[in-house]
Amino acid sequence: MSTDVLEKRYRTLLRAYPAEYRRDRGDELIDTLLGDEPDTRRWPTVRQTVALLRGALRVYGGSTSARPTAVLCWQGMHLGALSVLALGALIGLDDLVEAFQFGGFLDPLSVLRDQGIFEVMMLLALVALAAGRLRAAAILTMAAVVVPTAASQYLYLNGMPQWWAPIVALPLILIGLRRPADVPPVNRGNAVLAAMFVLGLHLIPAEGLRNYYLSDQLPAIVLTVLGLAVFLWVASADQRLLLAAIPTLLLGSLYQLRIGSTSELLHRPDALPSLAVAVALALAAVVATLQRQRTRA
Repeated sequence: MSTDVLEKRYRTLLRAYPAEYRRDRGDELIDTLLGDEPDTRRWPTVRQTVALLRGALRVYGGSTSARPTAVLCWQGMHLGALSVLALGALIGLDDLVEAFQFGGFLDPLSVLRDQGIFEVMMLLALVALAAGRLRAAAILTMAAVVVPTAASQYLYLNGMPQWWAPIVALPLILIGLRRPADVPPVNRGNAVLAAMFVLGLHLIPAEGLRNYYLSDQLPAIVLTVLGLAVFLWVASADQRLLLAAIPTLLLGSLYQLRIGSTSELLHRPDALPSLAVAVALALAAVVATLQRQRTRA
């Protein structure tokens, strides 16, 4: 009876894996986990649980595919485009709500013209990309740059970060249209979860580290370290997240530079950290993939 309960709980953990992988390897994994000896345990060990979850992340990251590097690059670009659009939509929504909170109801049409049109276009592009409709997503992303700017130059003239999101995402989406046939598309549910995870990286309260009082800094330090540790733990198994985070960091740099000119780096050194992190993530993804290929060989 305890073996049946344990097997059932193992199969619950295996739901973290893609359905196709479970069909091909699920029974084999269960046999390996249960072993030949009788076991009175009713729960998987912590070590087994962690190993299974990391294994699922590796499978989604393409570790079992015939071309893991191709899966990393192509799916990483797709997740990067999805993440940067989601971040732009989130920032835009926050600014839209804030605009109405601070006097926007006195002139709602102006607020909707300045920010509302952009938000609608971004959400449409985000939904199309999440659904895997790349051609529609490319058209809507291009429209998210042109249409709101033609209606109002508020976002452009003020260098708002959300205005850069479709500009960063568009080339990634266009490149994704040329994805090789032997590289599978990103699972829709997994793509949404990955984008939400990257968004979580930007919700880490790093700004709290600038507080003067140590008592105010401590919660921010704890949450920042914990958040970064969780992200790196997950991304070390699924390196696509490293690539997905890069466009979102570039978005922050473009916002800090205002007009996006590289010459401004000399005058705006606060833009360098985001660029440095983006480069570090790209190098980490490449090194991890090469190491994984050598291990498989």
